[in-house]
Amino acid sequence: MKKDSYWAQANRKTLAKSLSELCYEQALSAEQESEESYIVRLKSGVNYQFNGIPTIWDWLLIDGETIQRCQGAEKLIANDVAQFFIDAAEDLKIAASTLGGLLHELANTLVADVALLEKREAFSAEDLAQFTDEQLQCFLDGHPKAMINKGRIGWGAQEFRTYATEAGEGVRFLWLAVRQEMTVNGHSERWNWQQLLKESLSADQIQLMEDACQEKKVNWQEFIPLPVHPWQWQHHISQHYAQQLSRGDIVLLGQFGDHYLPQVSLRTFSNVPRPQSLHVKLPLTVLNTSCYRGIPGKYMQCGPSLSQWMQEICVKDCELSGRGTGILQEVAGLHVPHLHHEQVKGTPYRYREMLGATWRQSPASHCLEGERHLLMAALLQKDSSGRSVIAALIRSSGLSVEKWLEYLFDATVVPLYHLLCRYGVGLVAHSQNLTLVLKGDRVARVLLKDFQGDLRLSQGEFPERSDIPQAAMDVLDQLPPNYIIHDLFTGHFVTVLRYLSSQLMLELDFPESKFYGVLASVLRDYQKNITENSPKMAERFQVFDIFRPHIERVCINRVRLSHGWGDSAERPVPIVGGDLENPLWLSEQKPEKKESKLNTVSSTEI
Repeated sequence: MKKDSYWAQANRKTLAKSLSELCYEQALSAEQESEESYIVRLKSGVNYQFNGIPTIWDWLLIDGETIQRCQGAEKLIANDVAQFFIDAAEDLKIAASTLGGLLHELANTLVADVALLEKREAFSAEDLAQFTDEQLQCFLDGHPKAMINKGRIGWGAQEFRTYATEAGEGVRFLWLAVRQEMTVNGHSERWNWQQLLKESLSADQIQLMEDACQEKKVNWQEFIPLPVHPWQWQHHISQHYAQQLSRGDIVLLGQFGDHYLPQVSLRTFSNVPRPQSLHVKLPLTVLNTSCYRGIPGKYMQCGPSLSQWMQEICVKDCELSGRGTGILQEVAGLHVPHLHHEQVKGTPYRYREMLGATWRQSPASHCLEGERHLLMAALLQKDSSGRSVIAALIRSSGLSVEKWLEYLFDATVVPLYHLLCRYGVGLVAHSQNLTLVLKGDRVARVLLKDFQGDLRLSQGEFPERSDIPQAAMDVLDQLPPNYIIHDLFTGHFVTVLRYLSSQLMLELDFPESKFYGVLASVLRDYQKNITENSPKMAERFQVFDIFRPHIERVCINRVRLSHGWGDSAERPVPIVGGDLENPLWLSEQKPEKKESKLNTVSSTEI
């Protein structure tokens, strides 16, 4: 396949996704012309016509190969997603400066997508399904809900080739010594800073670092070791922290240690030669998928104790321990506040998140013999013929689709719902926050991670969480139950299951009504079993009513279009559109009530 056809393919794929998500978020409207034909009419006078299949989510699956750009009597195959955004700018209420930022991020995303299309060409879905988790993350498309998900503004072509996830290249960190009083830090009682060094450096490398410390008069009684990404050092730290460097409060020791592979999240790294070693999460001040990829300092002191508390819950709670639910614990965190930006109220958040690190347990360290781990995002990945990893796993497992899904839902959705109802803990469980542990190509259990900003608490009386660390209570958001339930509805159902159910409908002819019927059955069984032993949980199920008829439509792409690409003091917050019919509620209705009302509908690519 020639390079230009990859470019056209990447454009069609992104155009289909963009049309789909913008209609779903009600920024555009798709009118049905015939059984499978739809049209989006724009104020610019340009229309986009395509074939699509309606889904249970008031959302269209668009066939990217059928999209045509219609202007007057002229109809052309649509291979230019940038032109679409120009055509739709008035409808989307995009200011010229915002459109410029969007096109910048779009160009970067398309280049990255072309690299992925080329890279995956030689592999079938069955091949991808058998890759190790670390290998497979270098082949993944990224968040399906975000129209433009590989923008990485701040990087050029060289950085894409060297540091991007799809490049599949390992990176060695630079190491700094930071004077202790300059940091905000915390670590588990089971770990200290010297032990953390051993997770990244061999004995020989540690000796080389010690030699550098002696030469530069660094002693570990006064300093703390901190890894930094080479790009972050060159483009931000060496300039922004020049004052601390000149004073000797921060000392550059050099480049040491193992090679680390960037995961699909871009800023989390796995150890290449020693997969069981701790993962390292580092700030990268690039704008990617709606925000800068920094690390907020406010979670550093509570992260280890919060994740330890979560792990203790998973051990002592029979619903969680019986399902093998585990936590990828954040064992240490370190943040170096900027001397000047920290004093400026309202300074752009990216300046407050430039230097720090989080150390987190690796999934490999949790796997037993005969088990392997896989990021849940991998289930959504398709090969060049449109066949998915989830379907490949179902086929190779020897299980029926229903049985395979029962294992999946019992291992993932039930623990998330249980944490919500028993403890008032909401996790934004998108597909990159959940690691599946597989046994025989079926899901055996789940490992949860990423509590920095993706864990929130429900307001109300929850005596079961009375022992949560005070440091966590001081920084975690506490919101009403009807907000927190969206960490499950929107963070998981809409962001993950919406795409899985539609893919199985297309590829395995498995109806979405059956998909959500299986989920409803698993959740009802859980509710029935737990209320027999804990009758008070029935009240919690009413508070967190997962079977209510309607749920709010939370929109992330519209927020980016309205906020633009300028700096802000806080990260963007999603907005709410019109209500959706809840697929769980629909699955329990009589057949005549299950029919979706999709006159003007919404829309990912077939």
